[in-house]
Amino acid sequence: MLLFVKSFIVGIGKIIPGVSGAMLAINFGIYEKLLDSLTNFFSNWKDNLKLIITFCMGLFLAIILCSGIVLYLLNNYKFITMMFFLGLIIGGTYNFSKNIRYNIKNILLISIIIISFLVLSIYDYIFYNSFKNSMMFFLGGFIEIFASIVPGISGTSLLMMIGIYDDVLNMISSILDYGYVINNINIYISYGLGMFISFVINIYLIKYLINRYKNNSYSVILGLSIASIIYLISITFNINISIIEIIVGIMFLIVGLLISSILDK
Repeated sequence: MLLFVKSFIVGIGKIIPGVSGAMLAINFGIYEKLLDSLTNFFSNWKDNLKLIITFCMGLFLAIILCSGIVLYLLNNYKFITMMFFLGLIIGGTYNFSKNIRYNIKNILLISIIIISFLVLSIYDYIFYNSFKNSMMFFLGGFIEIFASIVPGISGTSLLMMIGIYDDVLNMISSILDYGYVINNINIYISYGLGMFISFVINIYLIKYLINRYKNNSYSVILGLSIASIIYLISITFNINISIIEIIVGIMFLIVGLLISSILDK
């Protein structure tokens, strides 16, 4: 039951811009267990299957139930909602940064990752008017699984960068709408295929990199997290906001920071 509750919270984190579901899994002490159960499934397949099924049930239930709520909040209270999310990711990134042993090489690696990641933000403008392009949803599915496996990376931030985040939320929240699914079956197939291929490629790759090159891998993760923060700040303040919204937004930013601090304990 406790694992189900934790996985449900991780699922909510996955649909919130700037929040890393994998980072929440680390905070709850289930990330390495889940990674081991996937990569060494047949060593103890009964227990591993039980853990995977329980985790996936909580994860997918949270995504299906909460995606519509998150979309509503973003449409009606975007600045305040994004400030709360920023508090979560800033706090989570700070907590994660304490795992790294810093040197000139790692600082340079982090800087390169940040610059490279932010350059990709131009895709938001290139693909904005073609969000139903199958290749973009294939890329979105690939990103979704990659970010789910790698701690510190927010898949939702990446989806926002390529301009399909709102559409993915609509796709998930409308999964029970038969007419919508039929009319948009191409994006469901593309997204699912991207997720499958990403899972096959990345699950073993990430475990190998973390086991063999842990400090460098964590440096890359930190660079991606910082880049996500910069990008989210740029889109959060790129709207008309009132003084009241700024004050309330700062309050929610602090709440997000406090929640991140609690999750790190």
